[in-house]
Amino acid sequence: MPGRVLAQADRGAPPASVPSEALPPTPATPGAEAPASDEPAAPDREVREGEVTDIRIEGNRRVEAEAIRRALRTKVGELFDEARTPEDLRAVWALGYFSDVQLLTQRLPTGGVVYVVRVQERPSIRAVKLRGNEELSQDDLKEAIEVKALTILDMDAVRRTQKKIQEKYVDKGYFLAEVTHEIAPVEGGQVDVIFVIDENSKVMVKDIVFLGAEKVAASQLKDVMITKEGGYLSFITGEGTYREEAFQRDLAVIQATYYDEGFINVRVDKPTISLSADKRYIYITIKVTEGERYDIGKIDFSGDLLVSKEELAALMKSGTGRHFSRTELGQDIQAITDVYYDRGYAYANINPVTAVNADAKTVDLTFDVQKGPQVTIERIDIVGNTKTRDKVIRREMRVYEGELYSGTGVRRSKERVTALGFFETVEVTQRPGSRQDSIIIQAEVKEKATGTFQVGLGFSNVENFIFTAQVSQNNFLGWGQSVSASAQISSLRSLVQLSFFDPYFLDTNFLLSADFFRVEADYVDFTRQSTGGNLSLGYQVIEDLLVNVGYSQEHVNVSASQDFGGVLLANRFLSGVTSSVRLSLTYDKRNNRLFPSKGFIHYGSVEYAPSFLGGSFLFTRYTAYSRLYFPLPLGAVFKTNATIGYIQQLDPNRPLPISELYYLGGINSVRGYLLRSISPSLLAPSSGSPDAPIERLNVGGNKQLIVNLELEFPVFEKAGIRGVVFFDAGNAFASNERFFADRQDQKLPLGLFTSVGFGFRWFSPVGPLRFEWGIPLNKRPEDEPVLFEFTIGNFF
Repeated sequence: MPGRVLAQADRGAPPASVPSEALPPTPATPGAEAPASDEPAAPDREVREGEVTDIRIEGNRRVEAEAIRRALRTKVGELFDEARTPEDLRAVWALGYFSDVQLLTQRLPTGGVVYVVRVQERPSIRAVKLRGNEELSQDDLKEAIEVKALTILDMDAVRRTQKKIQEKYVDKGYFLAEVTHEIAPVEGGQVDVIFVIDENSKVMVKDIVFLGAEKVAASQLKDVMITKEGGYLSFITGEGTYREEAFQRDLAVIQATYYDEGFINVRVDKPTISLSADKRYIYITIKVTEGERYDIGKIDFSGDLLVSKEELAALMKSGTGRHFSRTELGQDIQAITDVYYDRGYAYANINPVTAVNADAKTVDLTFDVQKGPQVTIERIDIVGNTKTRDKVIRREMRVYEGELYSGTGVRRSKERVTALGFFETVEVTQRPGSRQDSIIIQAEVKEKATGTFQVGLGFSNVENFIFTAQVSQNNFLGWGQSVSASAQISSLRSLVQLSFFDPYFLDTNFLLSADFFRVEADYVDFTRQSTGGNLSLGYQVIEDLLVNVGYSQEHVNVSASQDFGGVLLANRFLSGVTSSVRLSLTYDKRNNRLFPSKGFIHYGSVEYAPSFLGGSFLFTRYTAYSRLYFPLPLGAVFKTNATIGYIQQLDPNRPLPISELYYLGGINSVRGYLLRSISPSLLAPSSGSPDAPIERLNVGGNKQLIVNLELEFPVFEKAGIRGVVFFDAGNAFASNERFFADRQDQKLPLGLFTSVGFGFRWFSPVGPLRFEWGIPLNKRPEDEPVLFEFTIGNFF
């Protein structure tokens, strides 16, 4: 029977225009004839001339024939339309499974047409291999590899992967690395995809030279650049790596730095980048034409003014006589915008009009304001929360339906929803409402895992081994509640704790927290075991200011490690029950609750344990601390902590037990001194024997003061390693001692033990690890010149 090739696509992408010919009454093209159909048209009806009676799929082995038929525009029972064959060809080709596609037709004696789709499948991938990668492992490159084993070969994916591997090498400083690919056939019609890598040597930025930079120091320009000159520690810090994308960003930042210094006509020319003869170093030369520096002349306001010009002028960072700064100009625009946004003018437009006086080298600024319509919030849409319930997000919003739009409220809403810690991203956007004077707010979130299971094993020179385990869910059932179970075991302590926290108890503004614990701690001279729990209810008086009222009950058992002094110290090693109420006040303005770099937290509490609550330990404990965080250039953070504590005896006939008093020293208080070694002490016999030697026993103080100053800075930021230098001061004072009283016997100015030191911190997947060396400045005979300590967990 006569047949004919209508269209064909082979190996490459389908042609832009698909060739086709009229259905033949002429003989078929040699080699393109299709066999007769095994399925003739149904006998119960007459076949129309040119009707498609069958669609036959040939050459497919793994791809189902029905999947190909579904992709076709041509269907059985329809009249054959040659104009559709280009669409059919593109549709089959778009499936991505074939290296060759042919469309053929065959006319039957009945007048019907058999439509034949002949395909050649692409091979499947048996394995994906790397060859020549020595500096970067397969794990380093796995995110760049799109091509996967046991899938159909996709040459576009192969080429994309090749490019991504090359970019990965460039990011790591292998600027001259070359990547190619090979397709190696193997048995069974499969192939291996091999990426061949010629790493060449790593290229380091050796020198960055600025030509023409006279009024702005080259060092200042280098400080704002991501691209840095390499040095001896580049293998740790990563400095010296050249990345084209980062360097283009650097050029824009250099220009912006000049704008902020008043050089409004600065020009940064295309840099010259040269490679050393041995292809190991890059030399960068950047030519800058600075121009003249301009100051700010007059500042004025025009347009729709809602407040006086004097009030707007008070918000300005810019000022007459100051150097013109684009950054400050942007802050000024935002400050004016906030005035209008917070009054409901969501479409306010502030246009800074500049008038340059070249002779006087000044720039006059006029802020022209177009306020637009005042709008109310029609509704707030929450999207993207697949687990977290709407109300958990809505209660953090600081804008409300039916009220006037507020720009500050929108920003605070985003900050508070982000601070929940339940989402990878939070975006608060707006769009016009159903009326001209209304607006719709949309909070779009992307959920992240909020449950954790952690197990850690470490070593400390003080506590020997440390085993930690924790199971927690910070968004329990999507209600925003936190539940956790944790355990910590070491040679000096063991802790098991169950915790529950609800930030909006019964959908009110009250916070509920409950803890149940069992703790055993070794104080060298005695061991303290306790079992108990806390229940507290808090209320946020104003934003970030929390008042908390709680009740605690703790059953304490104290056992002396030796029979110190017999009757003399018997009343200090007391066991009993603490039953107390606690009132606390917390003002927290930190930007991150776990690893803060900016802001502060102030805390104060009073714990009252009277006899009518049924306890045997009667006291009042006062505690306060203040922690400040100051961000510095280059990612450094300066941190301060000041902690004070005082415990007051309520019944003169019931002395304070030794286990409730203060002991300092160690990695979490005053570093450089052994754990709990800073304390008032008494001389006591080491046993009950009359001839027992006299030894010094630490008995704890009823007052404590701790001061910590730290400078934390990045060392290898990508790996989460940061360095720290510190100064610590503190002491525990007996009841007959005063704060800040000089103790000449121990040569303690202001009565404080002091130390300095250094260390580094690794924010690892199992939690923060701290490695620190403390040097005591008031060294006692038992103190080491340098004390190394290691622990798991953050400090403050």
